Amino acid sequence: MTELTIAIGSTYSKPGDVDGNLAQIAELAQRGATLGAQLLLTPEMSASGYGGYPDVLATAEPAGDGPIYRELSRIAHENGLVVLAGFVELDEGHRYLSHYAVWPDGRFVVQRKHRVTPRESPLEPSVELYFDDTEEIGHVPAGASRFTVLPIGDARAAIVICADLGVRGLDDILADLGVNLLLLPTAAGGTRKDAATEADLEDPARRADYISRSSRHSFPSDAVDSAVRLRRAFAAVNMTGFDGREFYHGGSGSIVDPSGNVEALLPGSPILEHQRPRLAVGTVRIPPPGGRS
Repeated sequence: MTELTIAIGSTYSKPGDVDGNLAQIAELAQRGATLGAQLLLTPEMSASGYGGYPDVLATAEPAGDGPIYRELSRIAHENGLVVLAGFVELDEGHRYLSHYAVWPDGRFVVQRKHRVTPRESPLEPSVELYFDDTEEIGHVPAGASRFTVLPIGDARAAIVICADLGVRGLDDILADLGVNLLLLPTAAGGTRKDAATEADLEDPARRADYISRSSRHSFPSDAVDSAVRLRRAFAAVNMTGFDGREFYHGGSGSIVDPSGNVEALLPGSPILEHQRPRLAVGTVRIPPPGGRS
């Protein structure tokens, strides 16, 4: 097995604030590169800001041809690592929730999200979904999934954007592609009741609720289970902070080795006054493709 050093950067992205969001990504990339990272994973829609707000939609650009791509290319080149960041992709009048992977030489890959959620409307899913009574998000028809393999060193990585973790048969799909590193950018957001302030912690009921929620989300047990079971490395990161509109993001993230070791951890950060961009770096072993037991 070979090794890959990964940085996960939780951004405090604001809707439509491309300059501010990219400045955060640039700083996280610089810090990650200093610590030896070969790859920086940032959240879903990290460059554009999250959601279907008009000012987020206004940031849409054709893949590889726009200010977001150009700045990510500069960041990747100057820091010598692969930068992954979320944006709105414009293609023949369609707007997709997508994620860039940009190499230091300017090469790039774009992964579109399949299972776009109602809060992300009017962004479009990458395939036509079907709906049943199990979820309001919609499901990907068998054989219709479109995941692109990213060669990063000896890794065969796949970007699985947030709700796409629920694509039916995903583990078999990725195994057939020889994927040995799953990259999971998310922007899972809650409401004000999911966040807390320093003043809230003076209230016994709010304090007890905060402690209960924090303990539940501090360890990525599901990720450890799947990493060991599938012999596949894993990295995930969520957005942080209140977007000033509707969504409160928790800022959690983790990097898990195929042996089940948690090599880096960003616990959720629900205290509003303490939320800020954060970085964690860990090194994982990359198993040979098809190496699940």
